[in-house]
Amino acid sequence: MSEELNGLKDHYELAIIGCGPAGLSAALNAKIRNRDFVLLGSEVCSPKLAKAPQVDNWLGTPEIGGEELRQRFLDHVMEKDIPIKYFKVTNIYPGPPYTLMGKDQSFEADSVIIATGVSAEKLFPGEAELLGRGVGYCATCDGPLYKDKQVAIISYNQEGEDEANYMVNICSKVYYIPYYTDIVKVDSRVEIKKGKVKEIIGNQKVEKLDLGNEQLEVEGVFILRDTLPAEQLISGLEMEDSAIKVNHKLETSMPGLFAAGDCTGQPYQLIKAAGEGGTAALQAVKYLDSLKSTNPIDQTSNEVVPIH
Repeated sequence: MSEELNGLKDHYELAIIGCGPAGLSAALNAKIRNRDFVLLGSEVCSPKLAKAPQVDNWLGTPEIGGEELRQRFLDHVMEKDIPIKYFKVTNIYPGPPYTLMGKDQSFEADSVIIATGVSAEKLFPGEAELLGRGVGYCATCDGPLYKDKQVAIISYNQEGEDEANYMVNICSKVYYIPYYTDIVKVDSRVEIKKGKVKEIIGNQKVEKLDLGNEQLEVEGVFILRDTLPAEQLISGLEMEDSAIKVNHKLETSMPGLFAAGDCTGQPYQLIKAAGEGGTAALQAVKYLDSLKSTNPIDQTSNEVVPIH
């Protein structure tokens, strides 16, 4: 299972985002090839597989339960001493090296494999258009920008409660719109709204949040989903039919950035995800080797040796 965030280095050769079948398969292949990598995941790896009553098309294990197969996957990576770091990536700055941003920490990686699956939730109208102009995915990251302003936090899980409680000490007003039940610990100064978001409104920046029966005047809207839409994760990533566009090597439109699994589009099949994860890792290793061949290092002097 996943670990609490600790011991992350400042730099890795490879970062794998996601601990579903694609991410786990990629990590296994990276480990076998002795690469310096980190596997980033969530509290529950592959919840879709966990809910499957039976899996009939996984070669060699007919009629196995989804949760049993999921646990076998996790046991396999544990046996190979591959930790799963609980680290939610909120943004990736293009590279190489790529900079992976989280709530409280960031680090670099020469290569990245996106294996985040797909989000069941669609983007809100106005979300993509106003991203970076009032719309964001990490309130605590951008909190100081909204001092004494009104903001709204839309959350699909209890993680949003901590964000709201943090922002209420900075902002003049915080609205909280939960897309889940069982609210646990929201500060009494936070105003909870039960409506559903119809649209995020604004011309050059966020101005209002439309809940259908009312409109909230806000300057910031933060959306906390279990899975961040891939096109919002990194600017400039080429998409096709709402999926990350890749070639047969699982290369994206950016050098050193690969994608695998459901995030690359249909079919949403377990065997396809695991195969793509393994392939993406092999191609990432080749990419990393190519970096070394173009920038050879003299191990004794730590200086780049010119190629003649």
